[in-house]
Amino acid sequence: MGVETDVMEITDATAEDTQAIRSVAERSMEASYAVSPDTLEAILDEQFDSERLTDLIESDDWILLVATDEDEVAGFVEAEIDDGVGMLTWLHVATEFRGMGAGSGLFEAARERLHEAGVSGVRARELADNAEGQGFFEYFGFEKAEQDRIEIAGEDLVVDVFAESESDTEGEDETDSEPQGTVETDDGTVYVDRDEELAGESGPFFVAYTDEDYEQQYSFYCGNCESIVEAVDGMDRIECENCGNLNRPDEWDGGYL
Repeated sequence: MGVETDVMEITDATAEDTQAIRSVAERSMEASYAVSPDTLEAILDEQFDSERLTDLIESDDWILLVATDEDEVAGFVEAEIDDGVGMLTWLHVATEFRGMGAGSGLFEAARERLHEAGVSGVRARELADNAEGQGFFEYFGFEKAEQDRIEIAGEDLVVDVFAESESDTEGEDETDSEPQGTVETDDGTVYVDRDEELAGESGPFFVAYTDEDYEQQYSFYCGNCESIVEAVDGMDRIECENCGNLNRPDEWDGGYL
């Protein structure tokens, strides 16, 4: 059973996908997490071992979906059903495929699958120091419910747990009220308006504001690596220092100048 987004196909993972899933996790974590190489390798060995992933694929209590682009695994989502509640435990998209709808498609497909399984609610966890990941869940109307600690590969990690808002669980239409997403910076909370999109070579840029009404522009948000672009260079180019994503001035919409 599969679902197609504008550019990706989302299907159940198979045993043949396990090595590709590990590779996606490695590339995504290297770009988004501030962990040492040894810690990263330990997490990959414990959480993305082929045997463990195969067990999840065969289990009725787990969901493991992949997004593919021309048969290449671009991202994946992992979710557990425990005591009637669905928990998204990992969602990663390879850096070269970010900004193409893989993350959103995986999230929506996993949430739909969990509700079809009859869960009473859906939750998602994210490392507490990954503000961009937290903003992703807030974008879909999830709210921070609690903070917890989990042990992975011998490391004691702090995670934020997000839960569907009451309006989502009651089945209300969230299209008009869906938040655009927030990012925490050294200057405070920044609000990302995903309706204001600029083309980039590796993924879109979005306009970021210091206020919820989107009146005071702060900077831009890179949809490729999900980070704030600190400044525009002297040639009026938007260039992400984190991943190299680039918007040239002749690609700008005059409304953003």
